[in-house]
Amino acid sequence: MIAATPVGAVKLRAARAVAWFGAALLVMVWVAIYASLSSERTRVLADTRADTANLARAFDEHIQRTIAGLDQTLLYLRAEFQQAPDRFDLNRSVANNVILKRVSVQIARIDADGMLADSNVPGFTHMDLSDREHFRVHKAAVKDELFISKPVLGRASGKWSIQLTRRLEDGHGNFAGVLVVSLDPNYLGDIYGSIDVGENGAIAVIGTDGVVRVASHGGGGFLGKSLQGGAILEAVRRQEATTLESNGPLDGIDRISSLRPLPNVPLSVLVGRSKVEAMAVYDRSVTWHLLIGAAVTLALGAALIALYRMVRAQEGIAADLAVKKAELLASRVRLRRYVADLERIAEVAAHDLQEPLRRVVAYAQLLSSHVASALDDEGRGYVAHVVDGAQRMRKLVKDLEAFVAVDQIPDCDGEVAVSTAVSTAMDRLADQIRSTGATIVVDPLPSALVDERALAEIFTQLLDNSIRYRCESRKPLIHVSARSEGDCLVFSVRDNGAGIDPRDRIRLFEIFHRLEGIDGGGTGIGLAIVRRMVEHMGGKVWVDSTLGEGSTFSFSLPRRKPLRLTVVDGEVKAAE
Repeated sequence: MIAATPVGAVKLRAARAVAWFGAALLVMVWVAIYASLSSERTRVLADTRADTANLARAFDEHIQRTIAGLDQTLLYLRAEFQQAPDRFDLNRSVANNVILKRVSVQIARIDADGMLADSNVPGFTHMDLSDREHFRVHKAAVKDELFISKPVLGRASGKWSIQLTRRLEDGHGNFAGVLVVSLDPNYLGDIYGSIDVGENGAIAVIGTDGVVRVASHGGGGFLGKSLQGGAILEAVRRQEATTLESNGPLDGIDRISSLRPLPNVPLSVLVGRSKVEAMAVYDRSVTWHLLIGAAVTLALGAALIALYRMVRAQEGIAADLAVKKAELLASRVRLRRYVADLERIAEVAAHDLQEPLRRVVAYAQLLSSHVASALDDEGRGYVAHVVDGAQRMRKLVKDLEAFVAVDQIPDCDGEVAVSTAVSTAMDRLADQIRSTGATIVVDPLPSALVDERALAEIFTQLLDNSIRYRCESRKPLIHVSARSEGDCLVFSVRDNGAGIDPRDRIRLFEIFHRLEGIDGGGTGIGLAIVRRMVEHMGGKVWVDSTLGEGSTFSFSLPRRKPLRLTVVDGEVKAAE
């Protein structure tokens, strides 16, 4: 004898199942929140790294161009000096140099003894500059190269500057002094200051000696300061392009920084964003995620309590569901009847309106011809509107009749030539093709197992649509083609028309839907007819379009006649 399981025990097991399900669901929610936050943090860090790297690359290129331009000027001045030292006039040589006026503090020449021999600063004083680093470097230099100094306070100009210098030689190759262009660090600092890297961001140019040449933003007070160790100084000394997270060596602010070394000169560009500022968006996201997680947890808790109570009342719910099911079945029967009535009304309306509309069009055209001479332009316009409106209504009724009649498409007994259906469609649209100057290119088309009249109607609607919604700046060019995909034949009608906005494609095949802002004279039923016919024959229809370039309408048809399932003596059988 099998013992019966108590109802209370069943409910208890069901309640435990609900509890375990709720716990697993909550774990999944918080795991999803953690995964989302982790992904968001990774994305924010990656975006910040990419931003700093891109800015560093841009500043690198700007500084390279600036230094290259100044060095070209130095080489030009040196060549002019060494060609005729006695006739060299520094002020005359630099008078028309725009870049020097914009970026430099002073252009000077130091003689072989270290004395300031010439300067573009008015009223300069001859002074001994032999102790300057750039003079000593060039005097002892074995090879000729550009030297870029640390920031120094100019004795002649009285301003902070970075010295770009070149060695001068006499006709025998002996040291003859130094040409100096004093670069104003504020020129680069002002440019960097216009870039928003945050309140605690930093943009700087640092030498391999660790000395800051140019600084802005959070590093504005760091000009001329030396980095004392750290990952940034190591990367600068190695002339390494890198992006790293580190504390600012001069202010201790945690930043995400990108370094770009300048080729051929011992300088690197640094762009850093405060990690706290960069992660502010992520921090707000954390807050929102936690709030959402708490709200979801509370909601799920309430739902689990409600579910537990529902388990205890499952018998009553089952009875209610049975009643609702019966009501649903009755509603479905009524709905089918309503749909059948609506289809009958549409069919009768479409059929019975044809004759009166035909008469309205005919008599309106006769009226237009009969009284044309007796009416003024405004009156003739009124009559023309009547004729046009009646014709459009007639087209609408005709399309509605075709839409309703799709279910009456007969079964086909054999294959038909698709090219014949295309020719029929082109004959129907001959006037439109001729008036618009349209060109229709038809590839060789296969045969298909479909109703020829339905296929001709499909191509008529698609070609008519391509002609109506053409681009006004060019004549319509329409290409009809076919291809094989598995067990289907795919036919395409491609045009060079106005194209379709992606927002309109969702409802494009709905009945009475027309493109917003475009009046092609259509009824809004044509593409709905195409969709209904294609689906009735076992295929599907879709569109690919580029706004301003054109659209491609494609539809597929099965190669074989679809099987129909019938019930005979209680058995399901398939029949052609």
